[in-house]
Amino acid sequence: MYDWLASIRAKIITDDMTRHGIMMVIFALMAGLLKYGFNLTMARMLTPAEYGTLYSLLSLQSILTVFSSAINNSVTKFASTFKAQGRLDRVSYLWWFSLKRAFVIGLTSFLGLSLVSPLISNFLNIDNNWYLVILFFSIILAFALSVNWGILRGVQRFLHLGSSTPLIALLALSVGVLLVYLGWGVFGGLLGFVIAELIGVFITLFFLRDLVKVGNEKVAIRGLHSYAALSMLAITAFTLLTFIDVVLVKHYLGAEVTGNYSVISTLGKVALIVPGGIATAMFPKTSELYEKNSAHRPVLLKAILLTVVLAGGIIIIYWLFPQFITSLLFGEKYTLVSPYLLKYTGAMSLLAISFLLMNYLLSLNQTKVAYPLMVAVLAQIGLIVAFHSSISEIVNIMLISGALSVVLMLPLYVKIRIGRLGFT
Repeated sequence: MYDWLASIRAKIITDDMTRHGIMMVIFALMAGLLKYGFNLTMARMLTPAEYGTLYSLLSLQSILTVFSSAINNSVTKFASTFKAQGRLDRVSYLWWFSLKRAFVIGLTSFLGLSLVSPLISNFLNIDNNWYLVILFFSIILAFALSVNWGILRGVQRFLHLGSSTPLIALLALSVGVLLVYLGWGVFGGLLGFVIAELIGVFITLFFLRDLVKVGNEKVAIRGLHSYAALSMLAITAFTLLTFIDVVLVKHYLGAEVTGNYSVISTLGKVALIVPGGIATAMFPKTSELYEKNSAHRPVLLKAILLTVVLAGGIIIIYWLFPQFITSLLFGEKYTLVSPYLLKYTGAMSLLAISFLLMNYLLSLNQTKVAYPLMVAVLAQIGLIVAFHSSISEIVNIMLISGALSVVLMLPLYVKIRIGRLGFT
């Protein structure tokens, strides 16, 4: 009887997985289109060298804010646990506790990184340290925003969570275009991004205002720091897998080549970003099922299917029309893009599956997923350091890294399956 009821419940939540997954994909698609509109507009308004600088800075920001993703996952995990217990008062305490910690960590990170900005500028061949100071300030906002998103995600308020992302992207695009048009150059693109994040913090605070009314029971949040530490390591490794190539290309190759590679990366990452909403919706659902000792594999399988369909569709489009898409979106000045677009998109599709598996394992408290991901990223960095003479070599390395990240995580999944079937 218990197994029958568990299977019925799993089917209901799996159906929710499809509905919420599609909702998050739509919002992710909207946000992605706006973000790509931002990159497209910046690429057209700035010179290739300026755009390469801006894109490498934003890629660096994505690497540096892995803390925010770790905070998001950790807050989501514990918020979903308290939701499963029916204790929104504990969710409220977790929210304010995490916000205070996030502000302290963010401010400390901003001050520390600002002090070493001249060294980073020299490594990236950037002639203005203020670019980096502005970028590092955004870390404070990213940390606060990640806490709010983690709470929304943990209690499965996907409408509020999803709608805030395209709104922030629209603000970044609008403000960034205005400032660049007024002659602010790279500064304009960076400030548009930072201002949008600031407004996003206040929007998500508004969405969570009702939690203030449910009480604020102080509770010992056991395991938060250890979970966050290994979760951060896993997300750090994955973020490096997806962005370190752009930073290293900026270091090893010239400004013009970096501009072309940035366009390849911008287009190819559509296959990673669009299915990302599936993992966002899946995580709190598999976490809740795990806490209630219910079947969670059907949710994963449906999430994988949706991811493969979405990423596969993008691969087919790029396979059929690579030159047309590049010329339509970025003009004729990025001549090195189309020969490498399909292979790079394949790499991003493998990383989309890797991202889904990472989130699934983290939702089941399998924080050791950090170790295979670290092996994959170390292999990637080592290969790029050894072989970086052309775009072709870098793209081949990205394809190898994507496949390796998936293969190395499979033993952890197999271990979970064997344990659940009672063989251990």
